[in-house]
Amino acid sequence: MSDYILSSESTIDLDPVFVDQLDISIINANYELNGQVYLDDFGQSLDMKVFYDNMRNGASPSTSRINTNTYVEYFKPILKNGKDIIHLCLSSGMSSQFDSLVHALEILKEEFPERKMYAVDSVMASAGFGMLTSKLAQLKKEGMDIDSLYNWAEDNKRHIINYTSNENLEYVARGGRISKTAATLGGMLHISPLIEVDDTGHMIVTSKIRTRKKLLKTIVEKMVANANDGLDYNDQIYISHADNIEIIEELIELIKEKFKNLDQEIKVSNIGPTIGSHIGPGAFAVFYWGDERMVGFKK
Repeated sequence: MSDYILSSESTIDLDPVFVDQLDISIINANYELNGQVYLDDFGQSLDMKVFYDNMRNGASPSTSRINTNTYVEYFKPILKNGKDIIHLCLSSGMSSQFDSLVHALEILKEEFPERKMYAVDSVMASAGFGMLTSKLAQLKKEGMDIDSLYNWAEDNKRHIINYTSNENLEYVARGGRISKTAATLGGMLHISPLIEVDDTGHMIVTSKIRTRKKLLKTIVEKMVANANDGLDYNDQIYISHADNIEIIEELIELIKEKFKNLDQEIKVSNIGPTIGSHIGPGAFAVFYWGDERMVGFKK
């Protein structure tokens, strides 16, 4: 069996110390803030609190996808070293980056026809993307071969369920998920959107909930209804936030009250700048393994 590399992207939004423990390769996205370009590298080039404070003060960071040439240059040394590759990409429902990845591998297959190269559309973002990456890293460490790992990823990736929200509706409106008028009225009435990622990897506002207490309660109730093994759930739960640790502490308390058998650590990390640029400070997201993801809306 040939050796292979599990590769992913910095938009997995995990703690950098944990990423180092996964034995994976990472390609970094980048972003621009106040005229300066930074690496999206888990907050190491620019502290994430500083990043979000800039947004609160009116800055509008911009992001760009990882292009085909960047992927080619990133993968070439791995392939030249005789390694096969399975690479996980940010959801195609949120970025056209997956198209660049597929094109890059098509180019590289001409130069390295003997190597196996798999592209996985994670149909997820942030720590949910990270949760899939960490699960695959675990299976690889346990000895799963590259073909089986790819098939496992494709068979199971849509069982990662996500709920996202932001009490500051200004940023939800900027992303086009609600109107500016709705954001103004919602802010006055303390209404928060509940956003879910559908089976095509798109973020959809599924409901609008008044008060933080009811929002968090609704999220946990939905987890109970859909989590693998229901109240007996004892698998990964990842939470990411955009400089809003207070609400995360409330959410974790509610989760632990419901899932009594949970003995795994709930992993908490920052929403990185690529995702955070679009969803804004104050946002948070929870991810877990569930029975089914909502079906995408057909145009």
